[in-house]
Amino acid sequence: MNKILLMFFVVLSATLSGCATNSMTGRSQLMIVSESAAINKSSSLYESMIDAYDKKNKVSTDAVVNERVQKITNRLVDRAVLYKPDSQKWKWQVNVIESDEVNAFCMAGGKMAVYTGLLDKLQPTDDELAQVMGHEISHALANHTAEKMSVDILTKVAVAAVTVAVVASDQSGNQNQRQQNMNTTQDLAILAGAAFVTLPNSRGAETEADKLGIELAAQAGYDPQSAITLWEKMMAETGNKSKGDFMSTHPSPPNRIEAFRALQEPMQKIYKERAPLYADYKPAYQYVRTAKDSAGFSSSNVRVIDEGAPLVEAPAIDSTQAMAFYSPSYESFKQGTLELSCKNCSLKFYLNQSDFKKLQEKRDWRGLAQNIIKVGYEFDLSYYYLGVAAKGLGLVEPAKVYFRKAKELSGTLDSTCSNAKMIKCNGIDVSAAADEALN
Repeated sequence: MNKILLMFFVVLSATLSGCATNSMTGRSQLMIVSESAAINKSSSLYESMIDAYDKKNKVSTDAVVNERVQKITNRLVDRAVLYKPDSQKWKWQVNVIESDEVNAFCMAGGKMAVYTGLLDKLQPTDDELAQVMGHEISHALANHTAEKMSVDILTKVAVAAVTVAVVASDQSGNQNQRQQNMNTTQDLAILAGAAFVTLPNSRGAETEADKLGIELAAQAGYDPQSAITLWEKMMAETGNKSKGDFMSTHPSPPNRIEAFRALQEPMQKIYKERAPLYADYKPAYQYVRTAKDSAGFSSSNVRVIDEGAPLVEAPAIDSTQAMAFYSPSYESFKQGTLELSCKNCSLKFYLNQSDFKKLQEKRDWRGLAQNIIKVGYEFDLSYYYLGVAAKGLGLVEPAKVYFRKAKELSGTLDSTCSNAKMIKCNGIDVSAAADEALN
């Protein structure tokens, strides 16, 4: 039993040490596998897969279909890089695969595919297809591939660790009994990993990609209402009308539709602001390449783009101005109406204080604001950091609101770093710094 407990703590330690906060979503993820490793692996797998389909003449050469898919995905990627500036360096590519599967994907690094089964069976409008690809692209933006690979590795480690512990501790019984114990332990570990690690994370990733994808599509001028009509078509095609999610890697179609309806108001606002810009749209830069690329990237039958230098320089993007996906709290931050209400979060703030400082030094204004919001501590340094983040993002009036609040709290006894027991001001005179920022 002691050995089993020891193995448990070893696995737990690996889990905790492998957690990292996603700078784009603000969510804590298990990251044993790095994003660069996931991109390299995905690129290799994609090349092998497309090559295999190509040998069977299953990579579509339909110019109309390829051009349609390329235009839609390029509009999405053109907005995606503003949320994740690093992704501008990815070698984005999409291929249409001739298969009856109702499916599409986007691997780490922007390697995409759409199956003709989805196009033929659902007959999606451009807006609906944009919802599909916005969802898939969001998986790559949110680093879900590396997260999934990390969970898979940890699950296998957990199974191996528990098995070794049981074998080592079971000194009684005959050989058949010991083998049966080992098999049972493996089965239980696999089931536990599936039920409480793999599936919830997978379903959580799907829900996250739904939320990010509908916004990405709205930013690219595609109607958010189409997310609802798409899943109504999907529900009709699959016959899955159950609302039950348990032991499923995906949210049920009815639950997805309910979630999309709840997002309509903020997404429609984005869509109505952006849609007029696409009335006579011509891309300034072609991020996405296809098998036979009409944009002039390849005049041959090349299916997979080499990871070489780009042929044309992409437009410059200021990474300090990275956009944030919609959340009510971040929207309040941008409007200058955010209020931090947690009065008992000093320990949480203390444990994250070094991260706040690093984010400020990196000029990661989005990350700084998101992390302060996540902690939610009503404190002078909290509002000072919000002011710094807002100013960095060019939100002049909201920045003034937060600096004034920081100055106000610096004059109290309970909400200032100058009187705090654990939290230090890190050389910041909040009152003086706020005054300087306001003048």
